[in-house]
Amino acid sequence: MSVGYVLDDVTIGELGRGDLVVANLIAALDEHAVRMSVPVIALAAAQHTLSEAQTEAVHGMIHRLGHVRLEPVASTEDVLRLSAVSVHLTEQQDMAAAHTVAVARYLGFPVLAADLKRWEPVRAHLPWQIDIYEISDSD
Repeated sequence: MSVGYVLDDVTIGELGRGDLVVANLIAALDEHAVRMSVPVIALAAAQHTLSEAQTEAVHGMIHRLGHVRLEPVASTEDVLRLSAVSVHLTEQQDMAAAHTVAVARYLGFPVLAADLKRWEPVRAHLPWQIDIYEISDSD
């Protein structure tokens, strides 16, 4: 079983804003060859909250770190996985969460989240259990 995590939109946004806890964790995971998947819809949602310079910083991180992978919606199988999740989130219309969950389920990876409260309404509508780990400053 491979080891990895899926980054959610809030985590990506915090990375772009220069949150040192998030940045240091991602750098440490990359250094230890832990795969981090970035769903493109979550990336797009995060970019709505970022300045151009912050967006460029996130894109630079994605390109520079060897264990960070973009997860596109590039095949009919990807669309089917996304659709299987999004049908449960019609009340919220949360495609960033739907893509994050679809990628996490497909890869068998937990989600790394900067804010667990973001996931409460999503979890309430899903028929599956997904593991979500909150990033926090342990000091």
